[in-house]
Amino acid sequence: MTLFVGLDLGGTHMRAVAAEPVEGQRPRILGDASRATPRSGPTDVIAALADTIRSAVDKAERALHDVVAVGCSAPGPLDPRTGKVHVAPNIPGFTDVALSERLSTALEGIPVFLDRDTVIAAIGEGLAGAARGARDFVYVTVSTGVGGAIVSGGRMVRGATNTAGEIGHWPIALMGPRGSGATAGIEGLPPCGCGAVGCVESFAGGRNLATRFGVAEASEVFRAADTGDARAKELVAQAEAALASLAVGLVNGLNPALIVVGGGISEHEPEHVLEPMRKAIRERAFKVPAAAARVVPAELGADVGMIGAVLAARERASGRGEWSQ
Repeated sequence: MTLFVGLDLGGTHMRAVAAEPVEGQRPRILGDASRATPRSGPTDVIAALADTIRSAVDKAERALHDVVAVGCSAPGPLDPRTGKVHVAPNIPGFTDVALSERLSTALEGIPVFLDRDTVIAAIGEGLAGAARGARDFVYVTVSTGVGGAIVSGGRMVRGATNTAGEIGHWPIALMGPRGSGATAGIEGLPPCGCGAVGCVESFAGGRNLATRFGVAEASEVFRAADTGDARAKELVAQAEAALASLAVGLVNGLNPALIVVGGGISEHEPEHVLEPMRKAIRERAFKVPAAAARVVPAELGADVGMIGAVLAARERASGRGEWSQ
């Protein structure tokens, strides 16, 4: 059987799976390997990625020459056509790295196809998950941060610089100028990691939610809210309102048939993510696009990046991946 590798380059850990695609279904994962992401620069990171891939292939009891292609999920911004990562903020020194070319060389010439992590997730959900058969959908992840990818008319929306889909940084509150201070004179708005205030992620991203409450994990905020803590309830309500406004904007602006919502917070706290989005669409979105839109949970869970990367590799190696480019 044909073998493909799915690879995820994370800021703290990397993971690779060797898998056999099954048409219209989830790929069959045969080997799985992971390790910590080196903090010592691109050369060591690429060497570790190659070693992780070899480990996954070994666990599948196959040889490297059996691999047709590698699909790599990475944080952006990046260029999926040239395979260059412009910057990976959580990996020291990883700036303007020709990742596809360098990793392919380390793997004896196996093609490596690179894409942004949320795009890879959307490919997975579009081909083997909750958005199978949909030509107009938005993938939203609500986890440590908030991000997404947009498919319109059966094609991935890329934008002029391949950064379309950064929906976590849509402003849903009055926003101060970037670089002019955390709140830029707008009292009470939390700062976002992008340097602005008023972004969806600043309210609903897990990292920001935990920081605002003074704990390590967003799950602690939801637990405190469930037990009646007033401050936690306020923060959760703000997160719900931010996601609700995002949903209305997506429906009114993009007219999707589906909004597929994944990520750890969405999976574990659907009543605080999916339900506020659905309610806001019913009550506030334009009636015609609202009637066509459904908010549904993602189906592929924690493996969405691996499944999407395997499928992206298969599509692009076969020449069928133009829709996603």
